[in-house]
Amino acid sequence: MSFLAVDFGTTSTKSTLVDLETGIFSHLRRHAALPTAATVPGHHEVSLEAIRRRFDAICIDAWEAAPFDGIVLCSEMHGFALLHPATGMPLTEYVSWLDARALEIVDGTSTVDAVTDHLGDDRFRQLTGMRPRPGFPLLNLIHCGRTLDLPEQVVVLSLPGWLATGGQSPGASLPTLPPEHPTILAGMALYDVRAKVVAAQLLDVVQQLGGVSAHVGAPAAENTISGHWQGPDEAVPIYAGVGDHQCSVLGAGVALGGVASVNLGTGSQVGLVDGPLDDGITEHRPFFDGRHLAAVTHIPSGRALAEFIGFLQQTVSFGRGSSDIAPDMWQALGKITPEAVADADLQIDLAVFDGARGWSGGGRITGIIEGGLTPTHYLASVLGAFARQYSEVLDQLDPERSIPVALSGGIARNLPHLAAIVGSASGRQVEGAVELDESLLGLRALALHCAGKTDTVAAGQARFGRQCQIEAEEEST
Repeated sequence: MSFLAVDFGTTSTKSTLVDLETGIFSHLRRHAALPTAATVPGHHEVSLEAIRRRFDAICIDAWEAAPFDGIVLCSEMHGFALLHPATGMPLTEYVSWLDARALEIVDGTSTVDAVTDHLGDDRFRQLTGMRPRPGFPLLNLIHCGRTLDLPEQVVVLSLPGWLATGGQSPGASLPTLPPEHPTILAGMALYDVRAKVVAAQLLDVVQQLGGVSAHVGAPAAENTISGHWQGPDEAVPIYAGVGDHQCSVLGAGVALGGVASVNLGTGSQVGLVDGPLDDGITEHRPFFDGRHLAAVTHIPSGRALAEFIGFLQQTVSFGRGSSDIAPDMWQALGKITPEAVADADLQIDLAVFDGARGWSGGGRITGIIEGGLTPTHYLASVLGAFARQYSEVLDQLDPERSIPVALSGGIARNLPHLAAIVGSASGRQVEGAVELDESLLGLRALALHCAGKTDTVAAGQARFGRQCQIEAEEEST
């Protein structure tokens, strides 16, 4: 028995077939992120049709390799699309988490400020488990209501929800709304994380401030069928999609409490299953099997490193007059040793974007002394600052330093010394990332549960753990 696992991530789309008897992955594929279709500065949209075409192409390609019995999905949590409730015709493209339209001023105020003033930070956090930030679907949905000519009622779909509908053509009758997993609903900021229901008060705010009545799918368990992909021979069930953050945490081996997750990608989060929920420190996010994840989010990660490393890359290119012969500074960062980090003493603030943890108007470098600003010293200081911020967060979640740590994500995979560096900075046992994307390992655990082979998602994760054996493909002749 095999399932197709698909991760529509921030920087790429990954897919693989997974054998549920052996846990072995095969037919592994990776595609670059779909480009934005937006033409307005600050807007970030992806064509719904392009998303559907990519999904169909992935499914057809995998089916030709070996027919599969089900499809499990994860995607970025903070995205949505609006459809007409009667016709199923899209009213927007897919509005991604990078979209900042809610910061635009309409009638004298931004949508972010309008929602914050209406609800208050405390009430918003109590309901959603998060602080209000630009990019949340709730805010961008209201902004669409304030700025677009929308009908009185709209359907709100996640990316997995859109795929579950089969990509309805304009004029087609939209079927019953596909169910949405709580990890997705919470990412939309439309979910009451304590009551575990779609938040009626938040939908009321959409009506009051955006002037539209929004309809969203009901919360669904992990093994709920949300739609079907019409294969060449049969309709294949698509199970309710889940948030990519939680899926990666699951795949990192953190299905139960007792191990802290440090997920390092374009963005990053520190999470602890069933961990402490402190409004001053953590966010409250749904997890699997009815559990919760105490998370500290928006910690500067790949997005911030790209600024500091990219500057050095550009400097070399600028000096040589050509980017073709410039060395790869990311590879140079990967060669920085724990000993070099220990000797580095530049003070570097990585909070270079608004909304980042520790944001205070921009990043900075201090402590430069004559003769001390060398490329190696600079890179080691950047990596030291990167590691220390996770040590600080882990100490907030676990002051006794008794909980081990599992690293995951592309940054951890590409920096071989990072586990030792974070371990040294935090005084903890730290396990590095595995060779395969943890989101795919998490999707394997979900597939086992959806196929009825385990009673819980946690048991699905325990079945094969962090094993990531990949079946080699035969070369064509």
